Amino acid sequence: MTTNRKRISGRLEHLPRGAVIVTDAGDHWVLEDYEPSNNDFGFEVTAEGIVVGFDRLRVEWLGQVPA
Repeated sequence: MTTNRKRISGRLEHLPRGAVIVTDAGDHWVLEDYEPSNNDFGFEVTAEGIVVGFDRLRVEWLGQVPA
């Protein structure tokens, strides 16, 4: 079992580095292995996966937070 698993919640945005979750604290997490549709951006989401860099998450699961 790996200790690098992480669950992150925040707003899904498209930045020059790609798809990013911006948390309420202002942290930016770049999402790897995830290609969102244009309709997904701007919504609150939760993603779970493996931390593969200082600010990168290899996504295993992502879902929208209910409004």
